[in-house]
Amino acid sequence: MKRQTAMALAAVFAMSVAGTALAAPANPFVDVPAKHWAYDSINKLAQAGVISGYGDGTYQGNKTLTRYEVATIVAKAMANSDKADAATQKEIDALKAEFGAELNNLGVRVDNLEKNASKVKFTGEIRSRYEYAEDVDNALLTRLRLKMEAKIDDNVTFKGRIANESEWGSSNGTAKVDQAYITGKVAGLEYSFGRQPIWLGQGLIADITGNNDGILITGGNDVKVTAGAFKREDYNFYAGNISAKLNDKLSVTASYLKDKDSEFYKTTSGGLSYTGLKNFTISGEYGQNDSDGANSDNMGDAAKGWMSKIAYKGADSAQPKSFGIWVGYRNADAGFDPGVFTTLDSGDTAAAADMTAHAYGIADNVKGLEYGINYTVFKNGVLTIQYNDLETKDTKIDKKNMIAQLEYFF
Repeated sequence: MKRQTAMALAAVFAMSVAGTALAAPANPFVDVPAKHWAYDSINKLAQAGVISGYGDGTYQGNKTLTRYEVATIVAKAMANSDKADAATQKEIDALKAEFGAELNNLGVRVDNLEKNASKVKFTGEIRSRYEYAEDVDNALLTRLRLKMEAKIDDNVTFKGRIANESEWGSSNGTAKVDQAYITGKVAGLEYSFGRQPIWLGQGLIADITGNNDGILITGGNDVKVTAGAFKREDYNFYAGNISAKLNDKLSVTASYLKDKDSEFYKTTSGGLSYTGLKNFTISGEYGQNDSDGANSDNMGDAAKGWMSKIAYKGADSAQPKSFGIWVGYRNADAGFDPGVFTTLDSGDTAAAADMTAHAYGIADNVKGLEYGINYTVFKNGVLTIQYNDLETKDTKIDKKNMIAQLEYFF
């Protein structure tokens, strides 16, 4: 938006305020000559407090405004809107609707936007993905996730997501509502209720993003304690998580996941995340599953699993040419994660249930390294390539696979 356009809108306000501009003072901006056609309007805007120019005493009338700068002008107009007439108030309301996000960032509360302004904020992502492994049918997949967020009350927010994935050239995919929940605060506690993501610890025992119906309650600041219950498929689960920030660089977690009858899950874990080395993040987690199924798979012993990861930087979708690289390792006994509750950031395919075939990103009867790189090729577009050098723990079956994907966000 050009400065003249923004100033024309603001000038409507300034010149409609009776008594705001009295005798014109000395020129407030050194680069606006007294004979300029907009001289009087600019003086009135300055007197009304709508504009203040730049710190060097200039107005810079030919400079293109950023949205942030326009929002600053709108905020100042809002502060004096009680003096505006009906027509000007309508213009201010339109500007409030257009620059609502920037005004919120400025700390300006926007309550009364236009009646036809949507209360629901939509964002989304599209992922085109290629999955490769020897001796299996490789896949080309497209996934769409459409996210929704709406303020219901001062302390209650709705969040939802519609997701669909299908092979290239196929219409077999079915769109599903895999998230639909509310978040809020009551009596100093945070809660989330409905179909929601479940993330425990560093992600070793659960990083499932959808189709979990239940409630989680969280309390605390530097030490956050979360407890809850949810249903997934035909099973009821109980979950707990403690996250403690020991200092600015180090945080630790302790987590718990159990199904109602301890048939498949009775898992505890401990993990950490460290950012004390410049541009590096080091994380790791160790867990044990002492369920009936895990004991059966391990001759009466609990199924053990652990993972570690070191990452350098990371692609920022808002910053083209930003990038990240990482190396990770995973090692999990049979029965550690039979329901594929963790993907370890590499997804899973239908082949995951068949341990004689290749499986992607599981933490059950598997060990090996993963290598990855991501790169922002254009704003809101991130390319990721990951190679998993894996094999089964018991029979040493080859699980090597490669994933390449492009995600773009809107």
